[in-house]
Amino acid sequence: MANKSDKEPTANAGKSSSAGKWEALTWNDLEAWAGGRSVSRGRSYQRQGRVRDLATSEDGRLLATVMGGDRYVVCVELQAKQNNQAPVQSRCTCPVGYDGCKHAVAVVAEYLERLVRGEVVPIADADDPRWDKLTDDDADTDLDEDESDEEIGEEVKPARSQPERQTREEWDEKIRQHIHAKNRDDLAELVCSLTKRFPELREEFRERIALAEGDVDRLVVQARKELQRVTSQEAWRNHWNGEGSIPDYSRLLHRLERLVEMGHADAVAQLGREIVDCGMEQLGRSHDEGETAMELARCLAVVFRAVAQSSLTRPQKLLFAIDALLQDGYDVIGDTANIVLNAKYQPADWSAVADDLAARLAATKSGRRHSDDSDNDDVGEGFSRNYERDQISDWLIQALNSAGRGDEALAIYEKEARTTGSYERLVSFLIDQKRYDDAERWAAEGIEKTAKTLPGIAGNLAKQICDVASHRKRWDIVAAHAACQFFDRPSREAYNQLVTAAAKAKCQEAVCRSAQRFLETGIAPIHVTLTKRGDQKIQTAEDWPLPISAFLVPLLRPDDHRRPSNGPHFDVLIDMAIADKRPDDALRWFDLLRAQRKQTVCGASWTSPAAHADNVAEAVALSHPQRSLEIYRTQINQNLTHANVGAYETVAAYLQKMKPIMRSIDREHEWKQLVEETRVGHRNRPRFMEILDRLEDRPIVATHKPHR
Repeated sequence: MANKSDKEPTANAGKSSSAGKWEALTWNDLEAWAGGRSVSRGRSYQRQGRVRDLATSEDGRLLATVMGGDRYVVCVELQAKQNNQAPVQSRCTCPVGYDGCKHAVAVVAEYLERLVRGEVVPIADADDPRWDKLTDDDADTDLDEDESDEEIGEEVKPARSQPERQTREEWDEKIRQHIHAKNRDDLAELVCSLTKRFPELREEFRERIALAEGDVDRLVVQARKELQRVTSQEAWRNHWNGEGSIPDYSRLLHRLERLVEMGHADAVAQLGREIVDCGMEQLGRSHDEGETAMELARCLAVVFRAVAQSSLTRPQKLLFAIDALLQDGYDVIGDTANIVLNAKYQPADWSAVADDLAARLAATKSGRRHSDDSDNDDVGEGFSRNYERDQISDWLIQALNSAGRGDEALAIYEKEARTTGSYERLVSFLIDQKRYDDAERWAAEGIEKTAKTLPGIAGNLAKQICDVASHRKRWDIVAAHAACQFFDRPSREAYNQLVTAAAKAKCQEAVCRSAQRFLETGIAPIHVTLTKRGDQKIQTAEDWPLPISAFLVPLLRPDDHRRPSNGPHFDVLIDMAIADKRPDDALRWFDLLRAQRKQTVCGASWTSPAAHADNVAEAVALSHPQRSLEIYRTQINQNLTHANVGAYETVAAYLQKMKPIMRSIDREHEWKQLVEETRVGHRNRPRFMEILDRLEDRPIVATHKPHR
């Protein structure tokens, strides 16, 4: 007969003397320590069986190996809680190094699961080599990379006393003193031996010697081959598992830096055009997270430094920088070009640049993106052409201003407005020049040309006319524009802007009355219909006090069969009531919104009550606690129909909000009962159970079901 000791271990069989303090750990403790993302990823690692050779030290520290992108050694310890700080500390050989990496979370989760299963966790040997890996003085302490998918955890207290770690700066100083202490012959012998051991150092000397002997062409050819090699690679990154392929520009960067250092800036400037062309083309087909752009940017910084030092003429230097920026659709260059653009130039230099850009603009095709005329051009292609023209003309105008030829700018603005639809730029220029009549005239033309095809531009032009009206204190036009915006897209913000403008126009009472009626009934005081000939017919209510300016007419959307009829805007009324702290009105409009949702007629517009439920429940929690709880309970029931983590988190948030409300009306016991009923009704959802554990701050081991 088997002895009791031979049977399957009990719940306490695997416990060490320090296991008790681990059993009190909660999910909230872990999230406060590592963050929700690391906890989630660490749990996944633990479920996948990535934690190996788990052991504990005599003082309760956990030691394990975790299989990630590499084999990482992890040590985790638990300390007493102090000042609401997380009691967990860890050290890991991954790039993260310190507290909160996913590998450390995986170790904690594995240990707690073994406690639940009653498995024996062995005691770590004091001579376990993994302790040394955690305190290796040769480890790089200057990592500054962002945490990758294979992050490397925190540092942990060593298993046994270790000499104090020295910083990188201290080691640099020691090395410097060591080198300077050698005599010339010993130092030369040392360098020669290092060139034999390290190929990169040998290549460094080869390049220096070749450049010193005037063999620049060989290094340029090598740099061009390296450019072709690195830009031909596909750049990609899988953000789920951290895998990817990022082109390595370091060898190209090294050669560029060496050429500049040895006084061959012209060679780098010549290569620079190819680097911009090939690099931007590569970025266009890349699928990484910006790493390739950063690699390219480092090379371009050297290129612009070389251009500034090169023998290119001053206009050629400016055009190099402008051309590069025109090609840069990824904001890679940024301020790097300032070393060229911010240098001192004569007006004649900028004038030569302006002439070059003017000739280029004349040769650039345009796409009719604002005209009603038939056009066989592809829409996307036409947009790209106009964007290109706008960019060139922006630089042309800047060059003209720098050359003292600013009087030529207006003609370019006007021509390009009709060519590419860039009316906003022209109107802004005229407003800056305080030419308000011209600004209004061009804005009105732009609205007429773009209202149908580019309503966004038309709307911005209307706003510019409104700004001109503000300068001239024509408040009726300002208020009329605010009214059109409010009736087209009603919101609390639009209502407040309308009321403010109407007050300046001295018609606040009548405007507010019409706006309130519109929100409650959906009937606007301005009614637009289409005639049989396709013209717009505008009718206004008798008590509407504001004029409809001609520039606003193209912006008014007529009623037709393609547009759903308007209904009451209870959602806006709810927002207004909450902002004004009127809980009774907020509840009244909310109930009407729910009734509208249930009884809506096909085609009527409405907003889902769920979009406003949270705000209403929070706003009435003090004045109407029962209604607040009822709204939260409805939201909980709706979310419980979805089996996903997002819905579980939402339910927990609602339960958290209900707790203080129930406490305020002496019904806290009902909150606990509600949580328990939720548990029982959805006990087959393990992730939901973990979220409820966090809500109640339960120890992880209390309801932990071991993963098999």
